[in-house]
Amino acid sequence: MNKRCLIWGIAALLLVSCGTAPPTPVPSPTATPIAELPTAVPTLPPATPTVALAATLPAPVYLIQNDQVMRLEPDGNRLTQITYELQPVRELSVAENGTLVYLTGNELVALDGAGRRVVVNERAISHPRISPDGQQIAYHLDAPAPGFIIGREDSPSGVYLSHISAGRPSLLIADDPEPAEPDFTNPAWRYLPVAWSPTGAQLLLYAVMRPEMGIPGGEAVIIGLGDMVVRAFSCCEEELWSVDGSELTVAGGGPGPDIRFGLYRIDAGNGVEFPVLESSETTIPLVRAPQRLADGVIYAFVELVSVNDYSWEYPFRPQMVRVSDDGVITPVRPEQFDEPALVLWDRQGRGAMVRFANSETLVWLASDPRLPLLTTTAAGFAFTWVPAADLAARDCGLFTTMAPQTAADRRFDPAVADAQGRLAALGFNPGPIDGLFGPATAAAVRAFRVAAGLPADDRIDCVTWQALLARSIAP
Repeated sequence: MNKRCLIWGIAALLLVSCGTAPPTPVPSPTATPIAELPTAVPTLPPATPTVALAATLPAPVYLIQNDQVMRLEPDGNRLTQITYELQPVRELSVAENGTLVYLTGNELVALDGAGRRVVVNERAISHPRISPDGQQIAYHLDAPAPGFIIGREDSPSGVYLSHISAGRPSLLIADDPEPAEPDFTNPAWRYLPVAWSPTGAQLLLYAVMRPEMGIPGGEAVIIGLGDMVVRAFSCCEEELWSVDGSELTVAGGGPGPDIRFGLYRIDAGNGVEFPVLESSETTIPLVRAPQRLADGVIYAFVELVSVNDYSWEYPFRPQMVRVSDDGVITPVRPEQFDEPALVLWDRQGRGAMVRFANSETLVWLASDPRLPLLTTTAAGFAFTWVPAADLAARDCGLFTTMAPQTAADRRFDPAVADAQGRLAALGFNPGPIDGLFGPATAAAVRAFRVAAGLPADDRIDCVTWQALLARSIAP
């Protein structure tokens, strides 16, 4: 508790004097050494001048662009629209079986071959994270409506769990009541889902002090099977699971009012922290997005800065590197880059998808330095790898058939609006995309079914939906 008090005290002082770092330049194709400390020299395979090397992504990528979920194909050029929502999509998560969940309006939506269905409809919902097996969705709710949990009238703010088949949610952990004034010696915490472990056995949360002060610092909270809870100090950057799920890697961040700098490992079983890169009397390690990948090595974006040169306005220019557990840094690519705002590593260590702080365009950086940088056509956020599983292939047990309605009975249905958008994109005119299943939509459905080799009908049953989904998302 004394350590936490000291940390928050330092943070409060930093808050008074901190400034905002200005935009940094675009990524540079020229190299400048990062190290004041010794680094390992990588051994690279010889280039073969007779072979033209081309950079491509190892898999497609989902991202949010133009208020919809899009899929960027491996060539880095083609974009395919995946969702057809009338309100903007603002967050997404995907399971290994392909099920996609996202937020739009007040709805937490699941999309796959079992339909477009609402899992939760509640205001102030955020941070949805679907488990790897696609069965559980964790999310945060602020002040849910009374009776949100059966048998409880208070329904506190906190992290909730819902099954993919909907049903009643369960409270995983409640936020602490917010005090009138911050209490650095006994913090009240707000919990936000970050990521499930690769096996789905544990869920990582980030604890933010209430009331939020706009300063870095918090706790990493790991909730496991049964009542196991692991807590560890965290700071400034989003924690990332190792590919084997045994640990977290945490960065102290880049320039700005960070409480500490460097790279740290946290044992997922007991919360014990191990420093990998720490500040010294002469050098400050600026680190972003460290993660231990399938080859057992930590990858990160790192720049070692002289204490005499560092300031909060320092123009962070890291290299893409590997870092051993004893702190030896090996450059992966020779370039120095702009400040990376968002990083998505390939688990096999083949490279990273990066959104730099001064640009919305995503760039693929291959680990093979012979390959050029690939600037994609995508300009968005919330990007993640698309699993190999077929999004449209599902059991039909959760699907609800959509059928034409008479004028008197017509009611808005977001699933109908989704189907109308897909029909229109495929050239079948459903009339206005208004979520109302009228004659024009019925005629479009019938025409689509005939074109798809299905029996002529104007209903959207499960087989029709799966055919419509598969064709609408085909690259």
